[in-house]
Amino acid sequence: MMELLGQWLTGVTCAAIIVALADSLMAGGTVRKIGRLAGGLLLLAAVVKPVLEVDLTALSASSVRMGVESVPAAEEAGLDLMKSIIGEETGAYILDKAAELGIPCQEVRVTCAVEENGVPYPESVVLVGPMSWEEREMLSRRIEADLAIPAERQTYESGGEEG
Repeated sequence: MMELLGQWLTGVTCAAIIVALADSLMAGGTVRKIGRLAGGLLLLAAVVKPVLEVDLTALSASSVRMGVESVPAAEEAGLDLMKSIIGEETGAYILDKAAELGIPCQEVRVTCAVEENGVPYPESVVLVGPMSWEEREMLSRRIEADLAIPAERQTYESGGEEG
């Protein structure tokens, strides 16, 4: 690549030197105007020549290969981002519902999984806060009804205790 760039630069430089030399040797008037036009066209040809020699079939084949190779990584990154957003939004929703119910919930950690069709969903939740058994039951029913996260996948932590 660097070798091609060096050859291109050398060609453009040589063309510019030739055009400048010819311009300085030409007499004024119409001849000089025609000479400058010809010199400009020569310089343009030197600049554009590499673009005209590009093998478009090889270029398109390599771009397709690059696209195919990057698709799985992009899909995985997109899926991770979706899982993160769903987890954050679900956690915020649970915190809001706990506050509405007057339940002291300090933190919510949501784990997301991916369905067979590739759609992420909230799979399990860990709730942290000094909640009574009745408050846990009330919040658990609400989470199960609103978010379809069964009680078996809900974990409650309170100062080191789990339940």
